[in-house]
Amino acid sequence: MRYQTLWLLLLLNVIGCGFESQMQPIASPLDSLASSAPAATVLPTAADAQPDIQPDIQPDYAPTTPLPATGKVTIRADIRSLALDRLIAECPADSGPYAFAESTHYQVQICSAEYDPWQPKYYISQSKTDSSRLEITSTDPDEARQLMFRNAGYSYIIYRDSARPELTNAYLEIYSPDGNQSAEALLYLYEMEPPR
Repeated sequence: MRYQTLWLLLLLNVIGCGFESQMQPIASPLDSLASSAPAATVLPTAADAQPDIQPDIQPDYAPTTPLPATGKVTIRADIRSLALDRLIAECPADSGPYAFAESTHYQVQICSAEYDPWQPKYYISQSKTDSSRLEITSTDPDEARQLMFRNAGYSYIIYRDSARPELTNAYLEIYSPDGNQSAEALLYLYEMEPPR
């Protein structure tokens, strides 16, 4: 119908019916799609739901900046290649290491759920400056799969760009109840990789 109207207006203009003053620019079909509401809401998947580094967060290193300790962006590897003596603590009974990360000021270890090596559940972090330790047990499996753990109004997230891991840094993001936010680039990120 839209194209028929367009042709009619062009035909009338060509034969000189003088509708120039009444003609309005015809919007592109893309314009109408951009301004109309979607027919259905698309919910993000667990992989899509990972938060981006927000513009108001001031990370210590930019996404593609090589890190001084490694000379590269975040070094990533399978957790099964990590020497067990590097872990912060033993994982709870019937669970195992799921991820291990290190930033300038923290070490973070994530352990799996009991009897499920593919489901993260336990978060352990340790300050490299004063050795203080934080332990969180996740009660939300979906958040834990995103490596997001909450405790006392704080959120601790291991953010990693899975689309371009060899080009970008991963981060430890911390959101506090008072609105303060920080992001430290990870020197290393060892994570459970799916079987091949």
